[in-house]
Amino acid sequence: MRYHNNAVASGVALAVAMTSLSAQAQQRLDEQQRVDNQQRVDAQQQLDNVQVTANRLPQSQADVLASTTIIDRAEIERSQADSVIELLQARAGIEIAQTGAPGSLTSLFIRGSESDHSVVLVDGVRVNSASSGGASLEFLPPEAIERIEIVRGPRAAAYGADAIGGVIQIFTRHGGEGTRGALNLRVGEDSTNKQNLFVSTGDADTRLNASLFRRDGDGFNATAADTSGERDGFERSGGQLGLSHRFSDRVDFSFNALRQNFDTDYDDCYPTNALGASQDCRSKGYLQTFGGQLDVALEPDWDMILTAGHFDEQREERYAGNRNSRTESHRNELGLQHRFTRSHGVDVLGVDYREERLDYDDYAYGSQYQKDSRENYGLYAMVQRQYGAHEVTGSLRYDDDSRFGDETTGNLGYAYHLTEFQRVGVSYGTAFKAPNLIDLYGPYGTNPDLDAETSKTLEAFWALNRGPWDARVTAFESRIDDLISYDSLTYIPYNVDESRIRGVELSGGWHQDGLALRASLTYQDPEDRDTGERLQRRARTFGRLDADYAVQNWNFGATLRSAGDRRDVDAVTFGDTTTAGYGVVDLRTAWQVTPTVELSAKLENAFDKDYQLVDGYNTQDRYLEGGVKLSF
Repeated sequence: MRYHNNAVASGVALAVAMTSLSAQAQQRLDEQQRVDNQQRVDAQQQLDNVQVTANRLPQSQADVLASTTIIDRAEIERSQADSVIELLQARAGIEIAQTGAPGSLTSLFIRGSESDHSVVLVDGVRVNSASSGGASLEFLPPEAIERIEIVRGPRAAAYGADAIGGVIQIFTRHGGEGTRGALNLRVGEDSTNKQNLFVSTGDADTRLNASLFRRDGDGFNATAADTSGERDGFERSGGQLGLSHRFSDRVDFSFNALRQNFDTDYDDCYPTNALGASQDCRSKGYLQTFGGQLDVALEPDWDMILTAGHFDEQREERYAGNRNSRTESHRNELGLQHRFTRSHGVDVLGVDYREERLDYDDYAYGSQYQKDSRENYGLYAMVQRQYGAHEVTGSLRYDDDSRFGDETTGNLGYAYHLTEFQRVGVSYGTAFKAPNLIDLYGPYGTNPDLDAETSKTLEAFWALNRGPWDARVTAFESRIDDLISYDSLTYIPYNVDESRIRGVELSGGWHQDGLALRASLTYQDPEDRDTGERLQRRARTFGRLDADYAVQNWNFGATLRSAGDRRDVDAVTFGDTTTAGYGVVDLRTAWQVTPTVELSAKLENAFDKDYQLVDGYNTQDRYLEGGVKLSF
């Protein structure tokens, strides 16, 4: 990987040249084209309002009792986001902690729960690591994503282990009728370059699409303690493939694949026999998923869905130029679900199987996992009914894990429609977190007798959806027992801690006449019940505001992300410390020069705010990027 400092001179020159060549092409599209575009937008909005993650079946987002957020393809493109982290940061209930430059380790906290208390799916395939339980969000490319669905609160009754805080599902891009494509070229500061090609073709029955993407750059110095001035670079490249086919009115099939290679530098690793931390750390490897689904309408009111998925992740760590370790996670999944449509709702019965294993090489010390695989069988059922102004939903699931035993979880919810546009509701759910393989049988401190972490959550909500307005207020309390902690001397994990997390989420939006506003604000009290202290790296208050305005062929937008202070571990002394709060503003614009040419630019951290997400680790300073998109 090459690292050298460079501004965006080439991007500015490209933008100026395109502007000069295309100045006379700037004019309004004819009225018929505008009508056609509006029809496509209306159709897409209807599709975007369908939520499938909350209960593992297609539902209107307005009919889902759980607290949810959808980030669609249009929003992804408007945001010009570089990563899934940028798309998720400070959404209702969601906090992100990242240790330095792009590609460095990232932790996800939903509703104040632990970083491994959430399930992350790509096209229905679980991508949480088989060793640590976390998901490598820092490597998932926005270029290959069609939409992201966020579900907050316990969903173990649908997905089994780990869904204490919530579920995030990422759907890769798909094709449509006709043939189309787009080439997106971007350059930015810190020698950043990005290329993305998307093509799709299809008819009413068969659709095929593919993406190729690449991003690399010098990044910035990851840690504040490193005064050498070196930069921690990042390179990401890969591809995505999607295929769907309708065999008949009763049988549909779809297949999705995603592959991504990464190579990233980071700081603060510990080579063998070193006296202190090294800033010469490197991680490289790949992440890939394969998923297929077969939908069969057995009867007009009876659908059968077969799913299969596979996940691989490989990481090789190099410290001070020497190979330290290699970790591979592999997972296979199978599922069978039956849906029965009733006059007032739907019934669901399903069974799924998950097998995961690790391949681990410790080049420094030769340590190994005592056991490196596990299996899980799950059986679940769900009932949903609506009688006039009343909605009732319930679900129950039984899981049998080959390493720690069995667990039964459930959800029960009720909502009442105050008016055609307003409703109130309450729900109660239980969930559990299976002990990670690294804690049970890992190469270092282990405890094979660990119990599952368990939770109970009660929440109530008010929701409004009327015309250009939508809003939701959710109050929740979660109690998590048997949290896994670590002995400070032996580093052996054990079940002891208990946490209580209370909070309120506010989210909503408004759109009309080219102006769209979306806002979220979360207040929470994530408390360690044993010590009375706030849980680490969680703010009491955080929020986000997105504003976009479209006029003629121009789009303008801004995002404000902010959070209060957080308890943390001092990067030097390892004692308790407090990381200050922050507020960061990002700006963006795009100009549709012609129907096939779009110029865009963004300015991240526009006011050059100096802040940290994790104590001792730097974040991006002011950053400028621009590019051109060619559609065909």
